[in-house]
Amino acid sequence: MSQPVAAPIVVLDSSVLVPYWSRISLQRAAQSGHIQFTPIWSEWIIAESWRVLTWRWAAQHGRIDASEWRTLSVNANDMLRRLISVMTLVSIRDYQGAPPWTGIRDPDDVPIWETAIVAGAQYVISHNVSDFPPLVSGRHVHTGIEYLTATEFIEDILHTNVEALYGASLPSGSTISSRRSR
Repeated sequence: MSQPVAAPIVVLDSSVLVPYWSRISLQRAAQSGHIQFTPIWSEWIIAESWRVLTWRWAAQHGRIDASEWRTLSVNANDMLRRLISVMTLVSIRDYQGAPPWTGIRDPDDVPIWETAIVAGAQYVISHNVSDFPPLVSGRHVHTGIEYLTATEFIEDILHTNVEALYGASLPSGSTISSRRSR
């Protein structure tokens, strides 16, 4: 008798949590009838998501008054409430593990790497493809952790059509690809 296959552990970077289409698609995949993957985040990823949402709101609306701030807070908290039902939180507060790959360009991506190590993740899903580890045999892999975009993960790993999962055509420019081999 075969053993059940464990769902992969997957860190979701804020760059895939902020855009509506990728957040909803990944949330739907995590909530599907059978567990397809275990989504992970850390205090760093939550804070980064809030920062980006706040920046986007301010850029769209100019100066934020008290009523707009309440609307932003309600919308962001609503997003967090929906994600909390499917996400697992790990803390990187006392991280003492291995450093990321040599030459990591963005020091703000180090906590994403640390989250993956603490969680025992097999994948990091991000749209920051320029900050992925170098290609190894056609994959962006470092110490067994593969970096993918949301579309690559949903289609190549979960074997699900991203537009079918999202329930609509993806917004223009949203299909982001790394340099990985398919």
